[in-house]
Amino acid sequence: MDYDVYYSTGGGTTVGGGADVWVNYWLEYIAPVLKVKPILMIHRTRPAEFKDDLGVEVHWQGDDVKGFGNIMNNARRINILHGYYSPHRYITDNLDKIHTNAVHCNVQQAMKASFVLDLEKSFHFHMEQEWEDEIVEKSKYPFWIGINKPKLKGNHEHLLHIPNFYEFKHNKDVVDNNKVGFAARMETRKCPHFLQGIPSELNTDPKDVQWWKRNLNLDTTGWKTYKFNYDFLDKFYERDWGISHSAHIYEPFGYSIFQAVDYGKIPIIAHDWIPEYDYPFRASSPEEFKEQYDNICDLSLQERRDYLFPLREYLKKYDNRKEWTQQLLKLYNE
Repeated sequence: MDYDVYYSTGGGTTVGGGADVWVNYWLEYIAPVLKVKPILMIHRTRPAEFKDDLGVEVHWQGDDVKGFGNIMNNARRINILHGYYSPHRYITDNLDKIHTNAVHCNVQQAMKASFVLDLEKSFHFHMEQEWEDEIVEKSKYPFWIGINKPKLKGNHEHLLHIPNFYEFKHNKDVVDNNKVGFAARMETRKCPHFLQGIPSELNTDPKDVQWWKRNLNLDTTGWKTYKFNYDFLDKFYERDWGISHSAHIYEPFGYSIFQAVDYGKIPIIAHDWIPEYDYPFRASSPEEFKEQYDNICDLSLQERRDYLFPLREYLKKYDNRKEWTQQLLKLYNE
């Protein structure tokens, strides 16, 4: 029987970032209506606590390395839901079968973030620019998931643009509190150092906070860190903090920004995120962030509403799950 492989680095309860959320949306809305049998191949070791029934046949690379490769090699097509940013033989042995490739990160931008931010060291995943160029070029239908138009280093004329979606379910009133919240990985491009000297609550990995303290002498005075657990993410957004550190440079989509706006947190965003929208609270340096933080602190409750509510309405154009589903099914079911 023919089958199509859907290759990923995570899924189910193994949510560590936006790409894993995207894979879970694929499981919920795409997998049940695929015409050819889908097999989800997760390239990692199965977590001991993993008990999810994902609704599709799943194989973990760590369970059977050889068998994992055999399934990949005998597939009709391979669709990359989220891959590593460097080559692995499961993909390089099957470059002629790559049907679709969801591009979740602009490697060139991520790798130069430390230079743009004038930091001596960089905190990011292992990445190879040459691999991004090759795998995008070899894919029949690569597509960029970001909110802005793709700006990859290579000139990939066949690269499609299918932005993620976000469903606004809360639409909460503005939180009238000057504490800042940060719900993201501590990657360089997320700019956690903008929070130095500002009372803040972080939902992230405490070990990564220690990396910043150890390698870049980050002053975390006034911070309270909660270990990230996706199951408790809503509880973090329900906490009484009112300003979101959403000034992540080179942010592809920004689930955490949408969530903050949904929960009534007024965000400080980067200059390069939805640049077409007229929004005053933007920052791409610690100095700018502190200035915008002070500006928001001076706002009345109604003034905060006057900024947040129109922004929320603008972002609701990405509350388009049906359109997203149709675009992907057109590729997968071709």
